Amino acid sequence: MEEANNMESRIIEAAKAIFVRKGYEATKMGDIAAETGISRTSLHYYFRTKELLFEAIFGQLIGAILPNVEVIMNRDACVLEKLPLVIDEYLAAIRRNPLFPLFAINELNRDPEHLFHAITVHSNRIVPILRLREQLEVEMEMGLIRKRPLIDLVSTLISLTVFPLLARHALTAAFLEGDREAFEVFLNRRGLLIKEMMDVLVKP
Repeated sequence: MEEANNMESRIIEAAKAIFVRKGYEATKMGDIAAETGISRTSLHYYFRTKELLFEAIFGQLIGAILPNVEVIMNRDACVLEKLPLVIDEYLAAIRRNPLFPLFAINELNRDPEHLFHAITVHSNRIVPILRLREQLEVEMEMGLIRKRPLIDLVSTLISLTVFPLLARHALTAAFLEGDREAFEVFLNRRGLLIKEMMDVLVKP
């Protein structure tokens, strides 16, 4: 069983890399098999179709962050207390899965409906996010936090967290003399900046 789980993880990592490099449509199952170092027959034993593999990748990525968000959402606390914790979890998940932002953006540009379907297959896992949305709306109505369109808050948070990873190489070359370790220091520091900026947006 452990060997099967390890092979599934190897296949998923290989598929992530190829989906980012070539895009979903251009990727063939044979490409993924070759990247993993196994035969197409062996690949089909674990994943019968490319679509199932795509959904498995999103299941892994969503599962990496949402269980921890659920723990946060179960706390008896206001949004102002929960939001910094959610930001920490989101940043940690993105850093553990550095290919995810580019992968997701490529798919949003190619076929947003396909991406949305992959996410909703795991609909039970997005329940904590829906609860966070509901709490934001309730506390806005109560005047506990500033009333803003939720799309403004969400798009700001995503851009603040995702853009540096998308532009990692350019930022490192332009501002950090190519020092990769300095970029990691920057990412550690950026978490505090994001919290400060989101705090300004939501505080009444």
